Amino acid sequence: MEQGRPGVIGLGDTGAGRDARFRSFLRRYDTLRGGRFVVRRPVADAVASTVERLVAAGFVAREDGLDDGLREAGSPWTARAVEIGDPDRSRGREWVADLIEDTPLDWVLQRKISHTLVMVAARDLGGGTTELDVFPHMSATGDPSGAAGAEGRLRAVLAAIQSAATADRTLVSYTRSMGIPNDGSPASQEMVRTLLGWR
Repeated sequence: MEQGRPGVIGLGDTGAGRDARFRSFLRRYDTLRGGRFVVRRPVADAVASTVERLVAAGFVAREDGLDDGLREAGSPWTARAVEIGDPDRSRGREWVADLIEDTPLDWVLQRKISHTLVMVAARDLGGGTTELDVFPHMSATGDPSGAAGAEGRLRAVLAAIQSAATADRTLVSYTRSMGIPNDGSPASQEMVRTLLGWR
């Protein structure tokens, strides 16, 4: 889709993975949203380039054998998962620990991102087209307002995918939404729980 830098970190965003932070006073909480694309691109390329963009934006690729498991099960899907945020520090009650351990200025200006997983899943639709699902799932133990940092980074990645696919005329359709049906896609809430035990 796009040559060059694959991802974006916005104003006030720092760090990656467990150490990712965002400037909370620059963001309002917005419900995590993902996207479902249909593109004219091979499945493996669509997944790899999307994961590359997410990693460049501060997400960390999980090494969980997900794709191997799908292949062994005969699934038509190819999938990878990335995550961001610290699962041990993303709960609302950890604000007290942040205040004690960091300077008061840092606590006001930046906060940790709530632990969030993003599933990237694709399948061949035939006729040279691929369905690409990119959906986030915040941990049930996380502070919802702390997901704004993950939402901002993911929104930038989705916009970059859409822009690049539009520019090279590989975009067939794009739908952004808060969730997808439990229709077998590894990116659905039900499948994320089943495949990865994500809670």
